[in-house]
Amino acid sequence: MNIPESNYLQQVAELGEMQTVVCTEHIQSADGARLLPKGATLNRQVIKRLLSHKLLKPIDFTTRIEDAVDHHTLTRLGCELMARESEMGTLLRMMRGEGFIRQSCSRIHLETPIQNKLTVAQKLHPELLEHSLRVALAITIIGEQLGLPEKELEVLATAGMLHDLGELHLGISNLPLEQNLNLDYWQQVRSHPVIGAMILEQFPAYKPHVSRSVREHHERLDGSGYPHRLSATTISRAGRLLSFTELAMGALKKYSLRQLSTIIKTNLDALDPQPVGIFLNALHLFQSQNPPRQAEARDENIISLFRLVSKLVIGAETITDSLESGSGRTSPCLLGPAMEKIQQTMRRAGFDLHNTETTLQMIDNDPATFIELEELLLESIYQLRKTLLEMHRHNSDPGPENQEAIRQWVEDAEHHLENAAGLLL
Repeated sequence: MNIPESNYLQQVAELGEMQTVVCTEHIQSADGARLLPKGATLNRQVIKRLLSHKLLKPIDFTTRIEDAVDHHTLTRLGCELMARESEMGTLLRMMRGEGFIRQSCSRIHLETPIQNKLTVAQKLHPELLEHSLRVALAITIIGEQLGLPEKELEVLATAGMLHDLGELHLGISNLPLEQNLNLDYWQQVRSHPVIGAMILEQFPAYKPHVSRSVREHHERLDGSGYPHRLSATTISRAGRLLSFTELAMGALKKYSLRQLSTIIKTNLDALDPQPVGIFLNALHLFQSQNPPRQAEARDENIISLFRLVSKLVIGAETITDSLESGSGRTSPCLLGPAMEKIQQTMRRAGFDLHNTETTLQMIDNDPATFIELEELLLESIYQLRKTLLEMHRHNSDPGPENQEAIRQWVEDAEHHLENAAGLLL
């Protein structure tokens, strides 16, 4: 796999219209032809011409962006993040003083080409840069709580800050819960850890520890992650810590700390217990000092979602039971383990998908219980979406053993999950 450059070049061109991007050396094509002299500036027209050539060196190795992101920039943004009246800001202030931001950002190793990429993110994708900084700060706290040595803290802070660089080259962002399923998009999402690691492997300072953990930041202990479906100790310690922290900070874009706690507790088999324990202890302290406001439960929508999830899960179980009782099947059906995980999550919390009406009667319109059910349903819908995408990846050409039942379930599930998006608004 090669590092895709065209999408990133176009973003550099867009940035060149906003601030100066200057050549630090001659830009040459792969066959040695000089395309731009040292000292030239880049804009849309210049980049358009460069796109027709294969470059001898990546564009970041031959250019410098004016006022590029540096440690001072990251420290300023981190202090702004801490000062916000948000759950994340409150949690940071509760756990650490402002000096922590400066110390954490100073641990991030920044090569000049990487500063260029972070500047592209800052100007064109500020949410991506903020997410990366949140991960860098949070993983540093986890590392300090674990008593890790300074060298390891530097690896964690750097990997946290740079883990999503691959997204800049693929032109992707996180998949929103309400977005329609898109297999091509999902396949690109799955490749961004590999692209990010390949970018970092060009620099001795990042190889092997930082690049490896970036490659592993979507792996899960139970083997359910990507891109290589690694499990347990085949994932490096830095990779396991980054996997948890990235998931947690990503979820906080959409969910509250309470909802995140539910998500974590329902995925304990997939996550390293050390950062999980640190987070849950911090959350307990946070909640004791900041009692949550009573949220309004959207009762009717939650009831509809509960019935919808129940229908999809039970329908899938019927299919898998039929396939297991048949003969001649040569490969396992992905639906079985995925549905069992959703069922197990619900059962642990006291909700029975096989007896929805009885469960709803037991809830008896209790607002706190409805809120807990809503949080579990959000996670269940995410798991259903992920299962559908995996079904598309592995069953793009279903064999006879998959039969019409699976095709129909997938079609029904896609339709129902589109309706679910409206209930979540």
